[in-house]
Amino acid sequence: MGNWQQWQDQQLPQLQQKARATGNSHEGRGDAWCAGCGDRIKSEYVNADGCRYHPECWRCCDCRKPINGKYFKEESGLPSCEYCHMERAPKCAACNRALTGRSVTALNRSFHPECFACCLCRQQIHGHFFQADSNVDRGGFVCPSCHEKAHPPDLCAGCNRPIRGKSVSAEGLQFHPECFNCSKCRGVINGNFFHSEETDSRGRRLRLCLECQPRCAVCGLGLAGHRSIQVGSEILHVECFRCSDCKRVIDGKYYEAQETNPFKASKPKHRCQDCQASAMQASENRKNTQEIVEEKRRNSRNAAKFKLCWRPELAPDSRQALQDMGMPLSTVPRSAQICVCYNEATGHVGVAPVSNGHKDAAVNLAYLACVLRVMRKDRHDPIFSLDPQDPHDLAGPNLVKRFHPEWLAGTVVGEVLFQADYALKQICFGDEAYAQLGLPSAFDSNAVVGEERAARQWFKVRRASITVAADGALVPRVELGVETRRLTRCAIGYTDAAYTDPRDPMVKQATAVSERFEEICSRLPVAAELMQIARATVLARFLLSRGCCPDDSTLERYSMPMVPEGRGISQIPTLRKQRTSSSISQDGEDGQLVISCQSRSMRGGVDLTVPASKVPVKQLAMKLIDPRVRPLPLPLFKAPSAAPAA
Repeated sequence: MGNWQQWQDQQLPQLQQKARATGNSHEGRGDAWCAGCGDRIKSEYVNADGCRYHPECWRCCDCRKPINGKYFKEESGLPSCEYCHMERAPKCAACNRALTGRSVTALNRSFHPECFACCLCRQQIHGHFFQADSNVDRGGFVCPSCHEKAHPPDLCAGCNRPIRGKSVSAEGLQFHPECFNCSKCRGVINGNFFHSEETDSRGRRLRLCLECQPRCAVCGLGLAGHRSIQVGSEILHVECFRCSDCKRVIDGKYYEAQETNPFKASKPKHRCQDCQASAMQASENRKNTQEIVEEKRRNSRNAAKFKLCWRPELAPDSRQALQDMGMPLSTVPRSAQICVCYNEATGHVGVAPVSNGHKDAAVNLAYLACVLRVMRKDRHDPIFSLDPQDPHDLAGPNLVKRFHPEWLAGTVVGEVLFQADYALKQICFGDEAYAQLGLPSAFDSNAVVGEERAARQWFKVRRASITVAADGALVPRVELGVETRRLTRCAIGYTDAAYTDPRDPMVKQATAVSERFEEICSRLPVAAELMQIARATVLARFLLSRGCCPDDSTLERYSMPMVPEGRGISQIPTLRKQRTSSSISQDGEDGQLVISCQSRSMRGGVDLTVPASKVPVKQLAMKLIDPRVRPLPLPLFKAPSAAPAA
């Protein structure tokens, strides 16, 4: 078999060519050449495909049997008998018989035309077909008619007829392409379309083509194919809805920006949340600025009307006080810096001018006389408080001056107590007149929205002592400070809270004033005067503790220095200050802008009570009085011989 196949591949083409040549030149004679074996043909032969063969050489290329009758030429060019040709031919996928004529190919399988039939109705399929479901006939085919019965087509949402062929899908519905048209112009929609808020009789939103659809109120382009947002009565592209301030796309909550110019008419503008907060803060800042200007005007008017600033010319003079006490003018020291000296051995209390360089020993004798009178008649130290007229309303319209004893009202001592306390309130509220001091303000931190902030601040003697020089000169030393307490509501109005947070801005402000009190005294004249009254109080407490007896007749005769207006001003307008700030508080998932207001209410006073029952005494080796000057008796005290026995 191998030799025959090799011979066929190599020699047969040459023999067939030779046989064709000889066959043409020896037509009808027996001396032709056989195309199969190559030998001469002497008798009968078979003429096939233009060549001659011995009958025994005209064989099938597969079974090698002589071919008698019908033959077939294979793709290799070799002949095959009818049986072998049928065996070699492709088989029908339906009947498994050879395909020798027309055939139908479907899904890489071949069929006789009559075998390519519907697996449901058994009718021959011509043209379009469908593959059958696996549960019907695995691998079978279905004609269009049976397929439509098994799979009813979608109905057009426009004409309600079956859709066979191309369709348009929109809103979960199917349409014939020619039925998908504009609800306004009825033209076929090809491309993008827009859904209107209006609905048809079936409750469906109207479809609008590119020509009929609404336009963006900002850029004027169609809204179809883009995300849109309705703002008021207008519809805009999402990317066209921008903040009028920062120009960024607004994504989230927005606010309408009011046009402040009444002569400028324009479309409504909108702001994002951040810019709205900034705009609100700017508006509140402008209001605060206007309020500050109005505060200055109001404070200026009130200061002139109610005498709300310290007048240095009211400060009493020690030399004049000695004359008013009955000391002859010829004996009054010429120096205004006068100190009090005490002889421990004899009990005499005298006065003498202070030598240069020791002015800290000088005291104001008018203040000393006033303090002695308070201690002698009322058995306590001078006290002042500035309280609201209505104890239940710290921010009421008026504040009332309260002195203890009451006769201090109208005196210079009472005025010093009042002016010092009022200045303390101005410092606490951050008044510009005291801005150069650099002290913290009660508004330095934000208050919790809706929380009331009220406090009480007062001047208090923190420490006191007396230094006794070698010549008997007395030097009172006082450390003043400010204390504060939070106030809470109660049945009688307000009372001190059980606890005051040291981080509270009012506590911080009081601490700063206490730490820098000496510096404040150097810059604030009324604070220096308050210090003089406190020194006189410590000095009086020391002398009384040593058994020195005041001369009541002199105290009664001595006319206390008075202010020009006397007791006429017993109430003043409440010192008010309010600041606002904007903040964002979250309300659920939406941010809500809320304007919060900080407010401070303050009560105050002065309490010069010496903290210890006995004033500490320190000895000083040096002398403070000129040795050439002899101390003179102080008229405020009786001579020791006239003093009653203890």
